[in-house]
Amino acid sequence: MSTLDDAVPVATTGSDPMERLALSRAARDQVETWANGAQALALLTSLRDRGWTQFLLERRELAALADFSGLPPDRLTDVLAVLEAHGIVEQLDGHVQLSASFEALAAADAWIGLDDLLDRSELMTRLTRTAAEEPGPLPLTEPDALVVARAAGGAAGAVTKALYEQIFVPQLPELSAAIKAGPWLDAGCGVACATLTLASLYPEMEAVAIELVPTVAAETVRRAEAFGVTDRIDIRVMDARELDEADRFSGAFWAQPFFPEQTRAETLAMLLRVLQPGGVLLMQEMEPEPDEADRPAYSLRKLVAHGWGVPFGRTAKQLADEAKTAGFEIERLARTDFGRLVIARRPV
Repeated sequence: MSTLDDAVPVATTGSDPMERLALSRAARDQVETWANGAQALALLTSLRDRGWTQFLLERRELAALADFSGLPPDRLTDVLAVLEAHGIVEQLDGHVQLSASFEALAAADAWIGLDDLLDRSELMTRLTRTAAEEPGPLPLTEPDALVVARAAGGAAGAVTKALYEQIFVPQLPELSAAIKAGPWLDAGCGVACATLTLASLYPEMEAVAIELVPTVAAETVRRAEAFGVTDRIDIRVMDARELDEADRFSGAFWAQPFFPEQTRAETLAMLLRVLQPGGVLLMQEMEPEPDEADRPAYSLRKLVAHGWGVPFGRTAKQLADEAKTAGFEIERLARTDFGRLVIARRPV
């Protein structure tokens, strides 16, 4: 029987104690950097949950914040020091408020807001742990799906309207032409930020937005009602593969990263069927191959995506090949400030 005494020593890199000390210090510094970031995020999330980020959208006296927070003076001073050191708040002459950048992020008109980011962070942290602990698919409840949809799509409003009007639409003339030519289809709409934004730019736009998850679709309906476009945007809770309105749509967008492998061929077949001859299909490359600086975050997102059973990192070229196999003609791979998009058409 083998014993601990019989164990083979683990191979080490170098035997010089000082070299090993330097290596361990480098790893320790990395872990401490991660830990500091996690602690700052935990503090910000906790304060968000207690209403601080909304309270500090306006300039407040320190005494008013003390009353609001219920914290003793010394603790409040320390908390504010952390927030100020991380660029979250600014203090001046006995007053405090969110910094300009965090005010823009926490404000109601933010495209993807602070709440969206913090909720997604909590979800991704939980799922990352689960990926290491459970061998099966990662769970995704309806509330979880809404968190993902909010953070992926963002909120339509004045910011997105300006962004689309000034940057996105001019870079994709095919999009404007399709919207003006007939009904638009948003396949896998999430909270439909793009479709709602486009509806605000094109009063003549009519669209069908399809979402599989009822909780997400309900939020999309609420946002469409707030925009006053429910008479033009038909939001349906259904499996996209089941749409059966042949030759109806002049254009479509497919939210392809959220469609599992086993659904993709049938979804593309549906899109080919429901588009008019010559109708345009847009697909976005959501996760381009990262550089080394971005690879750590990319690898974490990939871990969770694969746990959900959806493809990750499919390139524009791969998407074009996928559409071509389904019967589409590839018009071009467009480079935009939103990344690369595949412009495909149903053959005439």
